[in-house]
Amino acid sequence: MEATSKKGSFTGDRDAIEALRGTVATLRAEFPEVEVGVTGAPALSNDEMVAAFRDSERATILAFALTLGLLLLAFLRVGMPILMLVTLAVSLCWSMGVITLAVGHLSIFSVMFISIVIGIGIDYGIYFLFRHDEELFLGRGLREALEMTATRSGPGMLIGALTAAGTFYVLMATDFRGIQELGFIAGTAILLSWVSMMTLFPALILLFDRRHRRRPRDPVPRAIQLERIRAPFIERLARYPKTVMTAALAVTVLSLIALPNVYFDYNLLNLQALGTESVVWEKKVLATGRSGFSGLASARSLDELRRRTAAFEKLDSVSEVDSTLLLIPSDQAEKQKLIKDIAPIVAPLRVAAPEPVDIDQLLSALATLKRRLDIAAAEAPAGKDRDQVVEVRDQAAALIQKLQGTDREVSEPAVALLQDQVYRDFTGDFHSLQRNLRPRPVTLTDVPPELRRKFIGRSGQFLMQIHPKVDIWDRAGAERFVAELRSIDPEVTGTPIITFEAIRYMEKAYKQGTLYAFILVGLLSFLLIRHLRETALAMLPLGLGTLWTVGLMYVFHLPFNLGNVFGLPLIIGAGAEFGLNVVLRYLEGREHGGPLIARSTVMAVLVNGLTTIVGFGSLMIADHRGIFGLGLLLTLGMISTLTASLIVLPVMLRWSQPSAKAAAAPLGEPALEPTGAETSL
Repeated sequence: MEATSKKGSFTGDRDAIEALRGTVATLRAEFPEVEVGVTGAPALSNDEMVAAFRDSERATILAFALTLGLLLLAFLRVGMPILMLVTLAVSLCWSMGVITLAVGHLSIFSVMFISIVIGIGIDYGIYFLFRHDEELFLGRGLREALEMTATRSGPGMLIGALTAAGTFYVLMATDFRGIQELGFIAGTAILLSWVSMMTLFPALILLFDRRHRRRPRDPVPRAIQLERIRAPFIERLARYPKTVMTAALAVTVLSLIALPNVYFDYNLLNLQALGTESVVWEKKVLATGRSGFSGLASARSLDELRRRTAAFEKLDSVSEVDSTLLLIPSDQAEKQKLIKDIAPIVAPLRVAAPEPVDIDQLLSALATLKRRLDIAAAEAPAGKDRDQVVEVRDQAAALIQKLQGTDREVSEPAVALLQDQVYRDFTGDFHSLQRNLRPRPVTLTDVPPELRRKFIGRSGQFLMQIHPKVDIWDRAGAERFVAELRSIDPEVTGTPIITFEAIRYMEKAYKQGTLYAFILVGLLSFLLIRHLRETALAMLPLGLGTLWTVGLMYVFHLPFNLGNVFGLPLIIGAGAEFGLNVVLRYLEGREHGGPLIARSTVMAVLVNGLTTIVGFGSLMIADHRGIFGLGLLLTLGMISTLTASLIVLPVMLRWSQPSAKAAAAPLGEPALEPTGAETSL
């Protein structure tokens, strides 16, 4: 059955599919013993997109709610977190406008971009507000605090936005269109969220933050500044470098051991929601040695169609080939000659009425048949033919036994009814043969219009539907099917071939994307930090976090698949700002005097990491297994990268300090530098 699609919609077949399912449901009560379901390319695609859009709505609402809860806990007030989320919502509206103008649609890959951007885009507002609050604490006025925040933290926030957006934009350099669109949409949305947090959010703070409109208070004494802005946990942790590095090394080694055991699941059916009707029935069809999907090839003439059909049918991976040849018999001349030869014999025959049923005569005939089959079974060599003879003999013996053990008043009417049915079927077929003893050749004009539209194009070319015998959802089966079809026709197409090529391009795309993301983050970090050692330290959490993520995938039995394959570049883009901001604040403290890493930066990185985890983790409520897997992978990646940024990186930064300077000043205390309100921490 073919459905009429609505152009320009990913769920254009939805009405037709739901109507078909409704018809099946009404017939199920009339035929309860018959199992019927709807599957095929339109049904699978429709079910996947419906689930994805439904999951996207739920994930977006959950991400906003959990992010608001985290912000309320982090800042212990209501106004600023709400203003921050309003700013983010405005930037998402800007993004939807750009998407509408530049792309025009969302795909299964890009439909989840809102949850991703909520997790990343809110980061810039959190960095801004934590640093702004710190400047207010140090005695600056409202406008001066905003200016100082933009001056000192702005570059780090900008580089963080560029690295996050850049790792999405590099996906546009891949060969797969769906990932290209995701890269553009998410990268643009992240940049717009940064723009809104650096422009609209400060303006809202000026409008609504009435508490700090009075004259700036007196500068806080230096000792109190240092005590209030330091991060005791980080400084305490840095006192145990050997313990921290030993634990990090152990986790890294375990991740390296687990790395070869993380595999790639190529089966697209495993991405859809459990229990999806189209998936269940596609698997049932596969169990019969068929599939709802077929390869497509064409021929310019009937002779070429016959040659190619015969060649395809000889392939071990092909079950059968559908074309107009289903209605145009082959070897028509030979068959016409055969019919002409038997016509004089068949034409005058008349079929007499059946004789009354005689059970004794029937039993005698069956006994004779059984004896002859006994002889044939004894003389036949072992093999398939002998097995068939034995099977027929056993059936004859069973029928004899049943007739002998049944009352004739019951068996005779039953056999008479069967005889009457066989008589009617035979006479109907025989009379049909007599009416067609002078057949004319079957030509293309005899093909019904419905099948002509399906198998014959306007240009006159003929379509072939090549059904697989192998499981095309399995990688080995798909490779074999595609390779064998291309040995006959290099230009063969169809869903199995398109899917096979798409998977190949996506594999290449995620490898390219991961490499490009690392290179981009490294270059941008070096341009901002301008010190090779500190740049390497800023990149360290990304390397460790990515490796630890793969190790956790083994622990959680999470394979790579077509739904989460681009997760690694996203982890790099989203987690790059953690290590970068820690190193930048460390350098600022080292230059101006201050603790190892200021409390505002530690809290900002922690809260940003948690909001990003919330944004990504909201995808885990999805019924779509591919989206759930992406959410789980991104969540594991953010946890790993955040842990490396706040535990391993500070220890490495402490080690990187000159030993003389470290010995001269107690841990957490700055070297002697000018003090006063003019010194920003």
